[in-house]
Amino acid sequence: MNYMNHGNKPLTPGFIKKLIIGITLCFLISPAFAVTSENAIIYDLPLFDNYGPAFATWSGSDKPLGNALLKGTITLDKNQYNPGDKVKIKLDLVFSATIIAGTKGALMHELGYDTWMLDTSDFLGFDVELGQIEGEEYMGIGNGQEIPPLMMRNISHTYYYDIPDSAIPGTYNVNAYIENSDYKTNQVTITIGNAGKTIESYTNEGLSGFSGLVLSKDFNEETGEPISISDVFSQKDKRICALVSFDSIPSDEILGWNWYDPNGDYYITDTLLAEKGWDWACYYIDIKDYEEALIPGVWTIDFLHNEEVLDTKTFTWVNETLN
Repeated sequence: MNYMNHGNKPLTPGFIKKLIIGITLCFLISPAFAVTSENAIIYDLPLFDNYGPAFATWSGSDKPLGNALLKGTITLDKNQYNPGDKVKIKLDLVFSATIIAGTKGALMHELGYDTWMLDTSDFLGFDVELGQIEGEEYMGIGNGQEIPPLMMRNISHTYYYDIPDSAIPGTYNVNAYIENSDYKTNQVTITIGNAGKTIESYTNEGLSGFSGLVLSKDFNEETGEPISISDVFSQKDKRICALVSFDSIPSDEILGWNWYDPNGDYYITDTLLAEKGWDWACYYIDIKDYEEALIPGVWTIDFLHNEEVLDTKTFTWVNETLN
């Protein structure tokens, strides 16, 4: 699944049926287990080139020349959490540096620190601060000590965080990163459950300005305007788009689309966390990339807000040759 965001104009594409089924089964039957990100090169750059607060200053010689490499992973003790659960977060780093010139008499001072953060804004509304790692822990030397030509350090920190009741249910990608930088670990995927709460607990009532579900063969990905509104689709078309528009929302809202085939069977479902300020959203199928042939006949799409169906539209799928 790709996710696109154009300013305050977000949209999400449709899933293939197999992917939706796989995700649904994972939510229902997967046991909780620890998840570890793939090892990542977090940064590889000149060590004494004013990188951050940790390794910016030295004295006693010309500027040392050398490179620093930081690799690491993040591990969460479970892949699923509910509000009230305590998350155990392990950050494992490997720091190495090779100094090729300027080491004689060079002394470190004012090593500073890096503040590590956990990327949780999608379901908490803010990122969680994990803690600080001092520059001397990376390098193995302290203030006033001579800079060695080779450094190699393994660093491991464990942090804990309690999931609050305000956490929004869903599946999210999470990584750890150095505050105010682009330096981050690879992601892990976790699921936040609702612990018996309804979606209404996380959204405002009503969807002001909702103008109804609109079906079209394409749409403007910048403005959300439908292109070629229709209720008949075939292989000759580009997409089946289910668009909704509404007033700019004051806070995050959960929107949903349910698709039913001509036999009345549940076919596709998806929910979208629409962020504050959005005023339209779209769920669509790319027809040419769709893995399974659609059944000819009349299909039904429900649009939901707070688990309540706000509108229902039907469309007809006809089989046509592309020649």
